[in-house]
Amino acid sequence: MIVVRPGPDAARYLLAGDGNPVAFPFNVRWLLPSVCGSDLAAWWVVWGLSWPVLGVSVALWARGLDASWPVSIAAAVLVLALPGVMQPQSTWPVGVDLPAMAMSAASAACFVHGNWLLALVFAVWAVAIKEQAPIWIALWVWSPWPLVVLPLALIAYLVRRPDIDPITATPLLRRVHDHPVRSAFEHRAQAGGWRNFWLMVAPWSVGVAALLEPSWQLVAALAVGYAALLVATDTVRVYQPPAAPVVALAACSVIPESWLPLALLPAVFFWRPPVTG
Repeated sequence: MIVVRPGPDAARYLLAGDGNPVAFPFNVRWLLPSVCGSDLAAWWVVWGLSWPVLGVSVALWARGLDASWPVSIAAAVLVLALPGVMQPQSTWPVGVDLPAMAMSAASAACFVHGNWLLALVFAVWAVAIKEQAPIWIALWVWSPWPLVVLPLALIAYLVRRPDIDPITATPLLRRVHDHPVRSAFEHRAQAGGWRNFWLMVAPWSVGVAALLEPSWQLVAALAVGYAALLVATDTVRVYQPPAAPVVALAACSVIPESWLPLALLPAVFFWRPPVTG
């Protein structure tokens, strides 16, 4: 049985679910708190359904980019196995990253298969879960069109004004809120800096094979993911979601199909404890 111990982020979503004002950016992530409230059972349902939606959507997205079925399925498995997608247990089930990825992947799959109307519907859904989602979709389909829904995040900000909630008001989190860049660099220094291989590279597992055939799309996705670390104290859970599908597909495309099951074993079974924070 999983014991729910909400971390600071989860606590703020639960506060928002009870109708309390919360600090930015939690105030613009309004959809799931509005739907689930503080009902953990509802959050578990969303969290549980997000996994199959994400896996199926990534596979269909990869197929839409002319990948074979074995490569598409392998890419989906790799995405689901990444520790930054799994997220820390303190975000289970009250978190927005996994559901946002699921809706973003569904949108991307619709885009590459030519169903633009449904793609935009999923994109609107995704941006209401997490404001960064349209950027993820744009990276995954390599098109600026998903960004047309990005202004909805600004509207949400204007409608749901931020406020310093009791969680953010604690000294450490208030400092992170008020000085995000300084806090990010201090945290990075404490964790071994940008050259900490086990924190910055190893969590990709077999995904590092993507570097064998780099593309501008891959470079852009990784740049966006790692650039987010400039204003975030978390690490793996920050840089992996924006780039995960692009990295997974690129990696699985360069590995011979007959070797894919073996190549995925390290990612699926974690030869060392995964870093999810």
